[in-house]
Amino acid sequence: MISEADAWWAVPPAGWVHDYMQHAVKQTTAPAGYHLATALSLLAVTTPTSYSHRYAGDLYANVYTLLVGRSGEDQKSTALGIGREILQVVDPSLLGRQPGSWEGLIDSLADQPRQIIRYSEFGAFLAKAQKKGGYFEPLKALLTDLWDCTPQSRAKANGAGTSVPHPRLSIFAACSLPYLEEHTDPHDWSGGFMGRWAVIFARRERTDPDPVGDPTAIPALADALRLRAQQAQVAPCLGLDPAAQALWRDWYFDLERRPVPEIIAGAKTRAPTIARKAAMLYAWDFGEPLQGAPWKIGVHHLSWGIRFAELHLASVTGIAGILAEHPEARLRRHVLDAIPVGSARTLGQLLAATKRKKKSLLEVLDGLVLDGSLRLHAVSGVVGDALYERPRPPDDDPGAFGYPPSGPPSPTAAPTAPARAHGLGLDFDGADFDGAGLD
Repeated sequence: MISEADAWWAVPPAGWVHDYMQHAVKQTTAPAGYHLATALSLLAVTTPTSYSHRYAGDLYANVYTLLVGRSGEDQKSTALGIGREILQVVDPSLLGRQPGSWEGLIDSLADQPRQIIRYSEFGAFLAKAQKKGGYFEPLKALLTDLWDCTPQSRAKANGAGTSVPHPRLSIFAACSLPYLEEHTDPHDWSGGFMGRWAVIFARRERTDPDPVGDPTAIPALADALRLRAQQAQVAPCLGLDPAAQALWRDWYFDLERRPVPEIIAGAKTRAPTIARKAAMLYAWDFGEPLQGAPWKIGVHHLSWGIRFAELHLASVTGIAGILAEHPEARLRRHVLDAIPVGSARTLGQLLAATKRKKKSLLEVLDGLVLDGSLRLHAVSGVVGDALYERPRPPDDDPGAFGYPPSGPPSPTAAPTAPARAHGLGLDFDGADFDGAGLD
């Protein structure tokens, strides 16, 4: 999980992203990280279809961003709505509709190759796509392919065909944690679908009793974004300049050495690609590609891209502790979540809380009793009357109000800059971000 301070650490001191962030935080108390991901998504959909550079082939600037948090509490869809409002002013045709089938998405991209799709609760899509043989299963596979901007085509029943030689699809979506745990499988994260998403996992820290908003910045933000959206062609990117190459090598090898939970190995593998895409978007913000001459990605682009990738890595690492490796582990967690430490629940209460079949639930409860996670109290000889207690660890002193003696953790306490850098993995040799002239 990332904090407000962490998110602002990846926001340049000037430019369109900076101005968008200043606007967005006035509209809602949603986490700043949500606004940063939305800002980069809006820039992505305004890049020309030719905007790319060489990185394991042609790498384009489209992105899939996913805002993860609590349902209702963290205002994920509100953050997406702020971006949608500005894009509606810029060019409504860039806003795609949620497809109902893979064929429908290809037809939509044939009409509008450059578009962005918004999902206010992506969990609904994940639930449908998880059903084997369902209509959303091939749509999920197509979205995986489109992240790489692979040309698409399909044959129609009348013998005609539809082709999309240059698809540039971006997605900005939100998903609550329970949906993400319930409807993604380990292979989605270890190497497949979810490994392609730039994930921001955050919690709301700011409070505003009267968030009336301030729309005064919308015209200027829309004008600057429209200027970019109207560029059919831009000067080519020739890759990294020498200083950026040195920075990239240092960060890449540092990342390669870092251990991560196996379930998010795919996210780590694709983090460099997300960093390079983000660097292209920061360059699109700063304006070098609009100058009419060939250009290179410099440290002042790449370092911001790496910062955003580090926020993504911190987010997926936090989520890894919530994801279950397999369905039984997921049910074990649901059972333990349904029984507060030091409390007990009946079988009937656990059936209602987990919404699982009695047989499968009893198998998990037996395992939890055997490993000591729960204690079984036989109230009578009837199975349904049994109480399952979740014992408190012997060294767990709850202190006042159930917290340790030190008190509750502060959700708004921002870490110091060195602590953030260490926590986000930026304490590597050979590249000093704060010395890059960007802070």
